[in-house]
Amino acid sequence: MPAVDLTALYRDGLAHQQAGRVAEALVVYDRILALKSDIPEVLFQKARCLSDQPAVAEALFRKALQLKPKEPAIWQGLHSVLFGKARTKLEAQAHKAGIVVGSEKDMAKAQKLWRNGDDTAAEVEAVRLTKAAPQAFWPVYTLGLIREGAAAVPALEAAHARDPSHMGARMALARAALAAGQIARVEMLLSTEGLPPEATLIRAQMLRETAQPDGAADLLAEAPAKDRAWQVELALSSAAASRGNEAAQALERAIAAGAPRIATTRRVAMLAEAAGDIATAESMIDEAANHAPNALILTHRAQLRQSAGDIAGAEADLDAALQHDATHGEAFRALSNGRKVMPNAPLVGRLEQALAAPHVAAGDRAGLLFAAAKCAADLGQHDKVMDHLHRANRLMAKAFPYGLDADIAAAKALVTDWTALDPVAQDGPTAPVIFVTGLPRSGTTLVETILASHPQVGAGGEMAFLGQALTPTMDLLRREGRAEPEMLRNAGERYLTLAARCSGQPPVIVDKAISTFSRMGHAVRALPGARIVHVTRDPRDVGFSLYRNRFPNGLHRYAYDLTAMGRYIRLHDAISEYWHNALPDRVHRISYEALTAEPEVQIRALLQAVDLPWDPACLAPQNSDRRIQTLSFAQAREPIGRAAVAGWERHADALGPLIKALEEPVTLD
Repeated sequence: MPAVDLTALYRDGLAHQQAGRVAEALVVYDRILALKSDIPEVLFQKARCLSDQPAVAEALFRKALQLKPKEPAIWQGLHSVLFGKARTKLEAQAHKAGIVVGSEKDMAKAQKLWRNGDDTAAEVEAVRLTKAAPQAFWPVYTLGLIREGAAAVPALEAAHARDPSHMGARMALARAALAAGQIARVEMLLSTEGLPPEATLIRAQMLRETAQPDGAADLLAEAPAKDRAWQVELALSSAAASRGNEAAQALERAIAAGAPRIATTRRVAMLAEAAGDIATAESMIDEAANHAPNALILTHRAQLRQSAGDIAGAEADLDAALQHDATHGEAFRALSNGRKVMPNAPLVGRLEQALAAPHVAAGDRAGLLFAAAKCAADLGQHDKVMDHLHRANRLMAKAFPYGLDADIAAAKALVTDWTALDPVAQDGPTAPVIFVTGLPRSGTTLVETILASHPQVGAGGEMAFLGQALTPTMDLLRREGRAEPEMLRNAGERYLTLAARCSGQPPVIVDKAISTFSRMGHAVRALPGARIVHVTRDPRDVGFSLYRNRFPNGLHRYAYDLTAMGRYIRLHDAISEYWHNALPDRVHRISYEALTAEPEVQIRALLQAVDLPWDPACLAPQNSDRRIQTLSFAQAREPIGRAAVAGWERHADALGPLIKALEEPVTLD
């Protein structure tokens, strides 16, 4: 009788096991063990197949461990089927033996690093332990907690799969899925009974971030008064719903419960401002500035005042901010942007001292250098401008790395959506909305202000409501490649509720959300009455202007590298051109250069394109008393002119990488 090839049998068993054919694998393993009962690898794999029978699996793992006591995988397998005191005892034994089983105790170092704010070192340690214990729960769970947001989804998915009963992992995955826009998954994770109170907070956040802040605030109406997390979310939701008094009361309760005053106040105030409730935002910032003044909160108040045109009040706040922190980069940047810097201005000397100071944080130094570039340009010291800008942008690029591939993939997905969106019935709200879009620094604020000067129009600035309202639709498009008319209709209705509230309930709403350029088709399907105005400008001027400015942390990352910026501009051109061709009767293109050369001709054509009657007030947008909540707050209060046309030419050599990158088109093929 020929000898049985046990190695070949073992390979067959593994193949069945890896293919999910557990019953077939067990037959093979039992045959092997009948011939030779002391093969640890076979005992180990059979135990893994029987993990749903913990007692049986435990006996097999223990027998394998006796045969191979230093094999971490066996320790880890045994650990996975033990509970209570037996698991604790094994963890102690493993620790003594120097074996990583992937226990919570093994993660102590990573968790300590994370709690101390050293996320980079914590992630390195967590990744090491996920490799050392690839089937364990705690390493991937900890890794997911460290990464946060959408980046945490893969690790938390693995943790939830390994222990579906662990509520911490379920809630963490729900939060990460929400950050990734995976609304259906969030709803599924929160549909189980017996969830902790945190589930209500996540539901409220989901409502708030999908343009349903009133529902979020209502859900939290009975929030425990002394629970910090509940009161913070109630304050945020109430602010987003323009419920100023409720937001202010919840904010004070949150602070009383231990929430940091400055950081929490700024978060809530920014949502109130975004909702159009400027009075609440100003009141909150005033309260914080009076109670605990520091450079951050005073600079925030100054920028609110700049938006309102109160340049003197803003300068007083910025001077006070610099008394608190003489190297606060954002205060210097805001101060330099407020008005043209004149020779011998005190700002110049203060800025030089700040730049010479040792140990200035990178973020502050970047702000100082952007301010120095603005001062140099105002003073005619053009040979210094680009040196300051190169240094500032290098610091920002290091802090916020950028990769074009992710944006190309997102752009391709957005245009592919049109296959599903084009045939969808257009039965959403038909109220007139004008979206003004284009690249940042292309002249969108000027066009918005021109339109807002019309008596029938109200502008809400760069409103985020469309993206929020479309999130469930985008989730369905990404998961299943289809769109539902009802979801689009609901998105349009939610958008209109918030946009009208933010812009003052005008007959016609103007929305200057820059991101609309990438989803024009989505916008017109949710809002059949919408028109889109696409502002174009010489890309070299756009690039130079982008390079001169600092954006909110994490936004417009491409702007800090000239080559990346050139390629992004060409990506913008490609996706915009796609939508122009797909929606020829819904998109009006207007050139910044043409607008500044022939204002009346271009403005008449603009008004006709968006179905508005002629009104001469549109020729003098500088007379508008509206708030300007963008980097263009100063320029928008000047008469239409051509001072910013061809400004790149003075620095053509230094802008060489941008110009070269602009020569190569980016395609969506």
